[in-house]
Amino acid sequence: MSASEAFVMAAAAVLVYMFFVGGKIIKYSELQPQKWKLGKRRRLLAQCNSPLRQENLPREIKDAFEKILLPLGAADKRLLPARMDMNFRRRIEWQIEQLQRHRIYREIRVVDIIPPPKNNFTRWNDDGREWRECVLQCSALERFIRAADGKPLQEIYRKNACLRVLQSRHIRNSDRAEKSGTYYADKLKINCPSCSAQVQLTGQQTICPYCGGVIHSDFYDWQTETFELYEQIGVFGQRMLLMLASSVPLFISIFLCLWLIPNTRISLTVGVGTAILVLAAIIAYLSHKTTEQERMVQEIVRYSENYLRSCINEALYQQVSRADLMDYSVGTIRLEKVIHTEETTRISVRVYINETYLPEGKKPYTRKIKKTLTLQRARYPQRRKGTGRFFIERECPSCGANFIPDENNCCSFCGFGLQVVNSKWIVQADE
Repeated sequence: MSASEAFVMAAAAVLVYMFFVGGKIIKYSELQPQKWKLGKRRRLLAQCNSPLRQENLPREIKDAFEKILLPLGAADKRLLPARMDMNFRRRIEWQIEQLQRHRIYREIRVVDIIPPPKNNFTRWNDDGREWRECVLQCSALERFIRAADGKPLQEIYRKNACLRVLQSRHIRNSDRAEKSGTYYADKLKINCPSCSAQVQLTGQQTICPYCGGVIHSDFYDWQTETFELYEQIGVFGQRMLLMLASSVPLFISIFLCLWLIPNTRISLTVGVGTAILVLAAIIAYLSHKTTEQERMVQEIVRYSENYLRSCINEALYQQVSRADLMDYSVGTIRLEKVIHTEETTRISVRVYINETYLPEGKKPYTRKIKKTLTLQRARYPQRRKGTGRFFIERECPSCGANFIPDENNCCSFCGFGLQVVNSKWIVQADE
């Protein structure tokens, strides 16, 4: 058989394979026009007032995200919430100062948010503090808009975007289901700003029993710790890549067999058999990688991908050297290796990073980076050897006061629970 005839027959076999396999793995809803980039972009630009008001989400989730999205969209630090982690506030204020200096706005719009219960708050308690975290899976359009004429300078479309917010607050006495050693044993005591008498703070508003003055406090309000926008490969994209990747060896094996073996019947039999073996090998390899990834996750005690992402962000951008770097985010994280000792856990991960730059006199641009990192932490982070020297001359990351711990190792001024060092992932090597 000639090379051209072998090529045509192999291409026909691949097209038949893609037609039948594609019908099994691709949902019809993903091919509808409103799911395409053009259709989603129209719906994103049609939104108004605020980013999440038209989405079917609980009010507390909308408020948690819009407290950060609205100040960025208006480039106004006055819109930032009162309760923010100090380090996180510095980062957001730096972004807003960069936007104001370049006279542009950073607008983030979302659409097709996966509804609850999948997109909902995850809650837990730790050292007298209540935490909640929410990750919105959606499609997002990030635009940098010139303030002078309202024209967009750059648009970044993320089909499989993730918006993450992390908040914490002091555990209210009324919220306690039962007494626990991890909660505060006593209510917070403060001095009345009117008569200086010592008053027990029982809520956001307390009346002084001595002078009748009303004391307002945000001690029990939710405090925003982290906000992140990143993108991951969706299920639809993974299936498409798998189908395209498997089509290449299928085409090569059928083409070579038809071209090199004179007998057409034998060549077709050998070609199809070879293609089946190659496809089986690809599926076995991908299944092995998925199983290996799940096994490594289960080996790590109290593993959290979101917390690992936060540690990587903090380690890589603790001291930003470039003045034009406005924002950064860590997207997909792949575990490569896990090594345990009696004391520590060391991991090797591949991370995909997006960096957004605002160069002077030029348009904003985004750079994608792929890195391999080696990180280490204590194998059992919940075990504490001692806390005496740990809190000496340390600044509270929440309120900025000199950290004086109470009986639950929380800040005596704002109630923030400072995590111990052995729970944090420390970067050992960067490639």
